Amino acid sequence: MLWRKTVLLGSLTLLLSCSGCTQWYYTLGQEVALSDPASLEGESLAAALAALGPPLRFAASDQDLVMAWESWRIVENSVGASLGFAGADFLNVDWGSAKISGDFLIVTFDEKKRVSAIARVRRDDSLGSGAAIQPIYGFVEVTSVEDLLEPLPAHEWGGAQLTRLPAALNLSQQPGLGNTGVEQRGTPAAVGARAQAWED
Repeated sequence: MLWRKTVLLGSLTLLLSCSGCTQWYYTLGQEVALSDPASLEGESLAAALAALGPPLRFAASDQDLVMAWESWRIVENSVGASLGFAGADFLNVDWGSAKISGDFLIVTFDEKKRVSAIARVRRDDSLGSGAAIQPIYGFVEVTSVEDLLEPLPAHEWGGAQLTRLPAALNLSQQPGLGNTGVEQRGTPAAVGARAQAWED
């Protein structure tokens, strides 16, 4: 009976000391229904689109065409607790972690619009975690997934046509929209296709 009271008292103390606990779920894109995309090798563009659905990213050159499909699930957890129970009312302890799981499929078509190459990257791992002791209030996030949450390119296609003329003229230089290549989510802004983008 004593251990029940101890557990209850401990749980109540922990509950009262928590200043904030959050869990965020982000879902981007839709999973590719085809279990074996490699079976599309040599198929026509029409057959590939019928099997995979509309692509979320694409790029073209004089010789070939590249299309990409992606789906991601990101989970971010954070816990904040006041140290008031230990006599330090002015300090907060913050802890956070983040995890990503997803699928990135890229298909290359040759000049005859037939599938010439297929590559698939699956990811299911931790994005890291962090902890901090901060005065009075949690000023700094201990985890951040902002760079992974940019909208899918398809969400911007319509609005992109309404931008100011210099930006609209340079749309074909943006990753996922034209001829600069296709980059995977989370690629740093200073490398890859985005490094070649013209800015307004």
